[in-house]
Amino acid sequence: MKIFSLGKDNWARTSPTREGVAFLAISLFVGFAAINTGNNLLYLTFGIMMSFVVASGILSMINLSRIEVSLKHTGDVFAMTPAPLRITLTNKKRLFPSYSLTVEIDDKSAYVPHISQGGARTVTINHLFTGRGYNLPPPARVSTRFPFGFFKKWINADLGDEKILVYPRIENVDPGTEGYREQYGERELEKSGFGDDLRSLKEFSEGDNPRLIHWKTTARTGRLMVKEMEDNESPGAVIEFNPETDERRLEHQISRLASLVVELLKRGFEVEFVAPDRKFSQAQIGRSPRPVLAYLALFGK
Repeated sequence: MKIFSLGKDNWARTSPTREGVAFLAISLFVGFAAINTGNNLLYLTFGIMMSFVVASGILSMINLSRIEVSLKHTGDVFAMTPAPLRITLTNKKRLFPSYSLTVEIDDKSAYVPHISQGGARTVTINHLFTGRGYNLPPPARVSTRFPFGFFKKWINADLGDEKILVYPRIENVDPGTEGYREQYGERELEKSGFGDDLRSLKEFSEGDNPRLIHWKTTARTGRLMVKEMEDNESPGAVIEFNPETDERRLEHQISRLASLVVELLKRGFEVEFVAPDRKFSQAQIGRSPRPVLAYLALFGK
């Protein structure tokens, strides 16, 4: 029957709760007492108790049936950092609402008290992705103790096969320390601007601003010299990526480089990133680290 479509593998698992174990024990005690005494009232009581067990199984099965689960992650996802996953439960049943549902991912859960027929509810669960690169959605399940709480019944949720891009782990870094300059190649970006401070003098070439000609030096050297001015708008830095050969050290290096790029952009730097097989210019990076983070996330994968 279509009404009993149950999750990813169309199968529901059941386990008794503590209350359910107690109820079953009492039911068996009443059953043995009815057999030993032949008391009709005990037989009737035992039959009613067993009908509760059967009704619980059928109602919980209907409660979980035709529940469609979809996943959407919000914002950027970083390794070893809890990422909020938005889980939407849609009740595809036309006649029956669903009650008391719990969405579970790893050891995290979110409770949905009620979904009307044809309705949907969205919950958020934080999940920790441990590795960078493309990750499959985590295993999830939907469970219920409806209607009596005697049994917990659950189904495996189908979150789809769309992979999630996980950026490298971000750490707290201080770009000003010498250790970063020596180890990760962070250096000042050589670029001229239109500030007030003189950077250097160079020989005039086509495209240079004639208003920046330094006439005293031109007269002394006999060559047309122009001034290079400091850029007052924002500082710049070049990050060079020379991959480690050891896998463990490479992962640490990638995490530190990603952290360095994020921190420099946060501090207002214009960043240029030089990798072995490609180069990210200031224009490509802009104010967002995502192009570099995506490259580092997939490096070596």
